Amino acid sequence: QQSPAVTEKPATTEKKEEIKDIKDVSDLGKLSTFNDVAVIQRRYLPKTGRFEIFAAPSLVLNDAFFMNFGLNGRLGYNFSERYGVEVTGFALTTSQRDVTKDLASKRGVLTTSLITPKSYIGLDLKYTPIYGKMTSSGASITPFDLYFSVGAGMTATNQGGSEPTLHIGTGQIFALSKSMALRWDFSWNMFTAESSVETSRGRAFYNTILISTGVSFFFPEAKYR
Repeated sequence: QQSPAVTEKPATTEKKEEIKDIKDVSDLGKLSTFNDVAVIQRRYLPKTGRFEIFAAPSLVLNDAFFMNFGLNGRLGYNFSERYGVEVTGFALTTSQRDVTKDLASKRGVLTTSLITPKSYIGLDLKYTPIYGKMTSSGASITPFDLYFSVGAGMTATNQGGSEPTLHIGTGQIFALSKSMALRWDFSWNMFTAESSVETSRGRAFYNTILISTGVSFFFPEAKYR
């Protein structure tokens, strides 16, 4: 007995009609599905080929004998998003702490031999290896850069000397627009100096830790976004 023949229907592939002209929101449902699509956003604050001017109030954190406040300024140029150079400098006003006044008035210590920085100017290489974005409680997204810098310059002290100085630093830049950003900077300057007071001759090692928070401006206008 022969079994009845089985007739197979040819497989059919249904394709949605491709819509080239989108005229209404309802037409979006007829588009083909995109798979494995990754969206890569460009930097909100591009730096390549642009100058940066930074100005900020500054505070010395590690001087036990003097209170040092002042202004920190930078002028930089970015060769790429990662690498740039910066002319750096700061100027400080200095006042004696109570402990310094007590050493002079109560113990007769010659505090004029103490050395503290008055100003600095130098040149840095700036490296920016980290770029990210942050947000808080569903607020707008803020892009930021984390940078490191190393360089050298000259420190002028309260003794009238000008001393060769090694500078290293780090900080972050938080973009507010394509041309403006908030920036904080942590700097460490190291130098040796000799007191001008006869009874305190001899060179000694000094280091200055400086924190600055201010605003950066970038120019010319970024036209490649």
